Amino acid sequence: MKVILKVARTELSTLFFSPIAWFLLIVFWIQCGVTFFNLMEFVTRQVEMSGDRQEFYTSITDSVFLGLQGLFKSVMDNLYLYIPLLTMSLISKEISSGTIKLLYSSPVSMYEIVLGKYIAMMIYSLLLVLIVGMYVVSGISSIRNADTGMLLTALLGFYLLLCAYSAIGLFMSSLTAYQVVAAISTFVMIGIFSYIGTVWQDISFVRELTYYLSINGRTQKMLAGLITTKDLLYFVIIVYIFLGLTIYKLRAGMESKSGAVKAVRYVAVVASALLIGYISSIHAFVGYWDTTSD
Repeated sequence: MKVILKVARTELSTLFFSPIAWFLLIVFWIQCGVTFFNLMEFVTRQVEMSGDRQEFYTSITDSVFLGLQGLFKSVMDNLYLYIPLLTMSLISKEISSGTIKLLYSSPVSMYEIVLGKYIAMMIYSLLLVLIVGMYVVSGISSIRNADTGMLLTALLGFYLLLCAYSAIGLFMSSLTAYQVVAAISTFVMIGIFSYIGTVWQDISFVRELTYYLSINGRTQKMLAGLITTKDLLYFVIIVYIFLGLTIYKLRAGMESKSGAVKAVRYVAVVASALLIGYISSIHAFVGYWDTTSD
């Protein structure tokens, strides 16, 4: 564990020595601020225009934070602009500079390197969650009877989505020595997981499979205040798949295994993940937690 944390600390230092990490934090902060204050201004104007009529808004919390035009939906829809730029150099820089060969010969194992880099991204993701959390605290202090449980659940869903995207970006970064290619590949893969739930819906088996792989519906439930065990496990499974593929991809560069053996490893990771996902989706094994106030 000490080695993993040391790798994470080194990766964070490298990340913040570059201007990209700071620039993206500032841009994300501005985006959240503009969205939040525009929504608060709009709601305030509409409430003033409605006078004493209380039927205009049933939930200001939903309108500002959780609705289709809310803060969380806005930042989640734009995450594909941030994550590829953060993850594109995690491993591709090691490949392009040749330091990957030093990692192969070092006493540090591949899983420690991959986990260390991923934990660094998890810590950076917490900074993004902290920025959104500042506006959530502001909203709670400004909105009478704000639904705090839903807001905290939305923050959890936002963080899990960041972790899933980071795992995808880490794997894509291990496939190429070119950082731009890694960023574009991450963008494409995130798009696939976002829209795969809309393809081949006329075939029952494919519809169930694509629905499970689709990432959009998972966060929408959390924005509505519902936490389920199958949704939590979904994000864990996505991280497991892409971290496992990354580890085996890096190991393939230091082992003289046949292509069939390498393919079996990749298939085993995906198959085991889908099996766990299928079992966790059985209704008898699903747990639910309603975090709404009512």
